[in-house]
Amino acid sequence: MDEQESILREFLVECAEGIGRLDQEFVALEKEPENGALLASIFRTIHTIKGTCGFLGLPKLESVAHGAENILVRMRDKKIMVTPDGITLLLEAVDAIKEILIHIESTLKEPDQAYDAIRQKLDAFLAQKATAALPPATPSHAPACGKGDDEEREKAAPPVNLSHAGVSEAGKEGAKVKGKEGSDSGTASPSKSLSAADSTIRVDVGLLDKLMNLVSELVLVRNQLLQRVRERDNAADTGIAQRMNLITTQLQESVTRTRMQPIRNVWNQFPRVVRDLARTNGKEVELIMEGAETELDKTLLEAVKDPLTHIVRNAIDHGIETPEVRRAHGKDPKGTLFLKAYHEGGQISIEMRDDGGGIDVEKVKGKAIERGLVTAEAAAGLSESESLELIFLPGLSTADKVTHVSGRGVGMDVVRTNIEKISGTIEIESRLGQGTRLHLTIPLTLAIIPALMVRAGRERFAIPQANLVELVRVDMDAGERIETIRGAEFYRLHGELLPLIRLSRALRLPDAPARERVGGGLEDSETNIVVLEAAGPS
Repeated sequence: MDEQESILREFLVECAEGIGRLDQEFVALEKEPENGALLASIFRTIHTIKGTCGFLGLPKLESVAHGAENILVRMRDKKIMVTPDGITLLLEAVDAIKEILIHIESTLKEPDQAYDAIRQKLDAFLAQKATAALPPATPSHAPACGKGDDEEREKAAPPVNLSHAGVSEAGKEGAKVKGKEGSDSGTASPSKSLSAADSTIRVDVGLLDKLMNLVSELVLVRNQLLQRVRERDNAADTGIAQRMNLITTQLQESVTRTRMQPIRNVWNQFPRVVRDLARTNGKEVELIMEGAETELDKTLLEAVKDPLTHIVRNAIDHGIETPEVRRAHGKDPKGTLFLKAYHEGGQISIEMRDDGGGIDVEKVKGKAIERGLVTAEAAAGLSESESLELIFLPGLSTADKVTHVSGRGVGMDVVRTNIEKISGTIEIESRLGQGTRLHLTIPLTLAIIPALMVRAGRERFAIPQANLVELVRVDMDAGERIETIRGAEFYRLHGELLPLIRLSRALRLPDAPARERVGGGLEDSETNIVVLEAAGPS
């Protein structure tokens, strides 16, 4: 890789860090047009991109960014107002910038396509607003616009040094350096930026993957060593093994942390998705997100991106009703879409719910019968929760019309498939007229999974600890017993009757000891039961 290519790729990485926030920041700015810190953050991101384009020879990217910057600087200086139509146009410019950056990333050059149209729209908007009579802005810090505009703009907001742009960019609430707030004006202290840059380093994901694989192998070797030491029962060896166990565990945790990313990296796109779809469908939707700082493995984060996006789009497209329909049903004309992520039992839970029209269970069963996915007799015997599960069948859709979002029978089955591929689960609840709730459970990481080793017959198996609820030893001599009902075994635990499955029988293990079952009962006075949670609490 030559020096120019290296600089270009560094530029693309830093652009991605800033551009990823723009959709969310623009949507927030539309709700808070007087938020100067937010506007300053957006301006700096666009200004940084524009300022580096000239050095790298990217005229098309520079032209679009410059056109957007011209509007932003006048919004910042109160020369024009922040309006929904202005935000929409600026988001179009952001889309064009993303398109150019994606092409540069794959080809190391700008696309052949001309971007004169979007630049002309930006300039025309600016010219139109410039003729409108607006109250003059006279704050002491606002530079004059007109002749020498570029020069004044440089004085008002000095360009961010390229090598530190990723860490000194302002967040939603103003300038932040490694989580610390900057000044009220939205600028960051150079000394703080330098300190943050010196304390961070970029590492290729492939190198982290290799390091994680090596740690995984080390963990396996550690386990083998501990087993051997326990068998020998040597005090000197035991001390060394315990020390190695501690170091390996700490190394495993540290390496795992390097791959963890907050779920906000995916959620940042949702405010834009919700805004655009709501406007397209004539709906009003408020998006509420909690737990955006919840972290999970980068690989899993990428795996859940598409399923989560589909669920969000589906909720807006035909989950939440139009204002007129909501008023007719006594609801607030503005619908609500709520997202929440949190850690629970060594896993990540993601909850998504809306207050829309809910799912018509009878309609779902009718569609399933119509498409031959289930018989009428089978559908009639389904409970409400079982009927909702039909949503995940391939080819099933309850949309009244086909749109670019839904109605083609492709979606929720793919969502479940993709979630299950990463050892996750998805549950759905819905009440007609009240809304729908989906609950996703996914592991923190797939790199190393803690497991309980069990023996059945002459075989050993690993059960993920994330699914483990409780270990129970049944002592027949103490009066405990396993109940048999119509040939099936049950055990009453904490007042709840749990069905039992013999692992050796389920797996048809030929070498299972004959003493395990005799005439439907147990010969042993004691037996072990592993209580598992397969698809959420029951």
